[in-house]
Amino acid sequence: MYEPTAKFQGGSLSPNPRRVALGVLRASAEGARPEDVMARLGVMLSRRDMALASAIVYACLRHQSRLDFLIDGKLSSGSGTPKAVRVILRMGLAQILLLDRIGHHAAVNETTALGKSFTPGREGLINAVLRAFVRDKESDPFWPRELDGEDTPEISRLATFYSYPEWMVAKFASEWGVRETRAFLAAGNQPASATMRLSPGAGGREAFAGRLPFQATPTSWAPRGLRPDAVAAGRPDSWPGYGEGLFSIQDEASQLVAMLAAPPGKPGPRRFLDCCAGVGGKSFALLGAFPEARAAALDNSRLRLEELYAEAGRLKVFDRVKILQGDILDASLDPSWDLAVADAPCTGLGVIRRHPDIKWKRLPEDVARLRDFQRSILEAAARAVRPGGRLIYSVCTVTREEGPDVCASFLSSRPDFRPAEGLPPELEPLMAGPGQYRTVTHRHNMDGFFYGVFDREG
Repeated sequence: MYEPTAKFQGGSLSPNPRRVALGVLRASAEGARPEDVMARLGVMLSRRDMALASAIVYACLRHQSRLDFLIDGKLSSGSGTPKAVRVILRMGLAQILLLDRIGHHAAVNETTALGKSFTPGREGLINAVLRAFVRDKESDPFWPRELDGEDTPEISRLATFYSYPEWMVAKFASEWGVRETRAFLAAGNQPASATMRLSPGAGGREAFAGRLPFQATPTSWAPRGLRPDAVAAGRPDSWPGYGEGLFSIQDEASQLVAMLAAPPGKPGPRRFLDCCAGVGGKSFALLGAFPEARAAALDNSRLRLEELYAEAGRLKVFDRVKILQGDILDASLDPSWDLAVADAPCTGLGVIRRHPDIKWKRLPEDVARLRDFQRSILEAAARAVRPGGRLIYSVCTVTREEGPDVCASFLSSRPDFRPAEGLPPELEPLMAGPGQYRTVTHRHNMDGFFYGVFDREG
């Protein structure tokens, strides 16, 4: 894998926001998570420079194919342009077209200097292309006019304008239609704020919001959620109450798991198993909602479990959660748990607004591959549920295969499970079928999620 701190073609990375952005984009193209690389490379940046580097990175990732379309229109070599030159051109064009607070002169000069350091001999080309875009901006600021013609298929126009792979756009359009797809694609390109979930000790939402140095609005569905009104509200670990464990960062869609864990008005689970716990978001939401509950959090990643361990301490629930490293597919499970939660690995197409690199890392065949994997995880999790207990399946994606199809296949093989009854009536508008819920960003202002909720007979 590309090592972003290494020298390449005469250049080296230093505490410069554009150089950091270049390192992050190159590493992301080779499979790394941009947020992880940004945390490493940007450690010496000021808060202002970190914000600039992040803005450039995410503008490039969100609008990659649109930027490439415009760049190819200026280059005689088109798709034959070296990768490093293309990444630098994307960065410059993103600053000119998408980041209004950056002056054109600074964008061109700084990007040309970047090209001189990292792609020597190509800086003249980079400078000429970017200056041509500056001249063109007033007459053609965003929409590529060449795509307005009737000869361009609609799926191709949408894929280029909103910057998604054509296969992904075609899939959405076949399931939802073009109008719904267009709204979904547009919403996925909007930055998302860091939604808060209040801990029991934080008190009421309105009172806690009054303590914050920014405006925050109660979430529409999750009863303990607060959403900052501005995306750029600073780092959550600097907000009041973070050090005392009074809130966690968790999207509203993920918070809904606590509302689905037990019928309204009935006791919640006393023991639950989080089968793919990750860093523990759903475990902590359930522990917050059910004060008497105890959790076992299982995951196969030591790094994720280390984060879970630290977060359990910050939230002061360490004595209520047992942390287990292992794979649910290999685990020996007794059917003794009141609740099992299977938050399965998925294509992640519901969280593109937070992780736009997913667009360029997913392949069409991933949908079917992950569907089969998810089915195996759900079947394994079902082994842990006691008679009369509940099973929750969730994925942060929006494909039919990974949601309803997985649930239908599971029910056909486990007649002792049925779609759950006694579900919260306030979530009825989100229902996608018996015991099933779906959220989408453009309708519900939260991440795209799917839940399947099952009760075991007994």
